[in-house]
Amino acid sequence: MIWGGAKPETVRKAAKELAMLQRADGGWGQVPGLASDAYATGQALVALRESGELATVSQGYRRGAKYLMESQGTDGSWYVRTRSVGIQPYFDADFPYKNDQFISAAATNWATQALLAGMPEARTPQRKSHF
Repeated sequence: MIWGGAKPETVRKAAKELAMLQRADGGWGQVPGLASDAYATGQALVALRESGELATVSQGYRRGAKYLMESQGTDGSWYVRTRSVGIQPYFDADFPYKNDQFISAAATNWATQALLAGMPEARTPQRKSHF
């Protein structure tokens, strides 16, 4: 929405609604019936930070970051089970988790972005993105 030029009140409303979906474990789920995972949690934290409505030092952000750190694999990646129907032949991209590697790689990207944004060095004012 920020990149799409939404009005500030629209961004605030959407950010508030998203923040309210944070679960007791600190994470977010991709849909209501699924458990929290790194993909949804990382994406939610990045979106909330980019909206300017949730500071990385806030309790909600820190709870989400804690969820991510506690769910990270020993190799530094995050595992998320795929929900897609296999319509393409399996291709091993050499990321862990075999058939679940595509979504797990995306989850690892979102989670990493969210955690890096919360580091003290990253807490400088954001430049406006125009892409």
